[in-house]
Amino acid sequence: LPLSGCTEISGISEIVFTIESTVAVTGITLDKTEATMIVGGETLTLNPTVLPAEATDKTVTWTTSDASVATVADGVVTAVGAGTATITATANDGSGVTGTCTVTVSPAGYSVALKEGTDDAANWQGKAGTGEYQALPLTGLKAGTAVTVKYNGTKKVKSVKAVKKAAAPAYTLLSAATTSDCGKVVCDNGHLHPAKTAVPEGCTAVGILGKVSSTGHGLILALDDAKERSVDAITSSVWATAHYADTYLKVIPNKNTRGPLPSYTKLGKTPVSNWAVAFKAEYEAIFTNLGSTTGDGNGKTYDSNVNAYITMGVGGKELAGTYWSTSSYSVPWYWAFSDKSWIYIGNSYMQKIRPVLGF
Repeated sequence: LPLSGCTEISGISEIVFTIESTVAVTGITLDKTEATMIVGGETLTLNPTVLPAEATDKTVTWTTSDASVATVADGVVTAVGAGTATITATANDGSGVTGTCTVTVSPAGYSVALKEGTDDAANWQGKAGTGEYQALPLTGLKAGTAVTVKYNGTKKVKSVKAVKKAAAPAYTLLSAATTSDCGKVVCDNGHLHPAKTAVPEGCTAVGILGKVSSTGHGLILALDDAKERSVDAITSSVWATAHYADTYLKVIPNKNTRGPLPSYTKLGKTPVSNWAVAFKAEYEAIFTNLGSTTGDGNGKTYDSNVNAYITMGVGGKELAGTYWSTSSYSVPWYWAFSDKSWIYIGNSYMQKIRPVLGF
């Protein structure tokens, strides 16, 4: 390696250069290049294959050409409105390499489709009203639309039977939550379902979305209490301090203290803090967002409006009694909330805990 403009350095007989090599991305292939979706239907997960296998940085950034048609987060596509959008995965190594999938979204409505596994499916067609025959499925149909189905193949058809199937429940993703989603039921797969309703089959309710910040992070209020503890225990080093949801939380350290609450580190693809106790201000924000009308000069606390979100549909255990926060009034006194107001209690007393998940 030629060097110029260098001066002699006394006492140095050898200079060793270390050159780090990188392997650039040369190709990205998505497992689907075309897809059809329905507004309010199931999400679509796209999986990228990055080449070569030994590429130094195999991470990608997801984008959509039209967020009014479809959005994407971590490869999960959600249909928003009728139209066509291109979902793109772009290599993060600066190579500019991309992989794409064209998503066609149909409006919400009725659909006519063949039962999965129907023999010779390619030879079935359908038409809506007096329209032209086209390949199944037919989507975005209005109630009362006459549908005709025909078979163009050579096999003998014994019978044709129409079966009504419930539409896939509409949901949004926790990773795309906004303040308008507060009160919705959060499930273990990262889905948000309408407030005060039972979750669909295959979902397990985890808690109620109580707060979403401007950065898209937030807090989920548990459906049940953890075990009673003193604030001395909560603020000790045994309970880890975690930075989630733009705040600091004290994370419950073990199964015994979590009580009936399952342990979580992710909901779907969204990392969470596991169950934890929050500052006074965070609980106040949750109660405000859930429509509390109870409180005093020290802030809002829980009431029947808040408990309705916890109990209706998902059958959570209503808040009842006094619960710790991690905010000190003046040590050794710490803030706790009851069904009437915020009060301060000595740190050695045992009180209830209604934890939160930060995301």
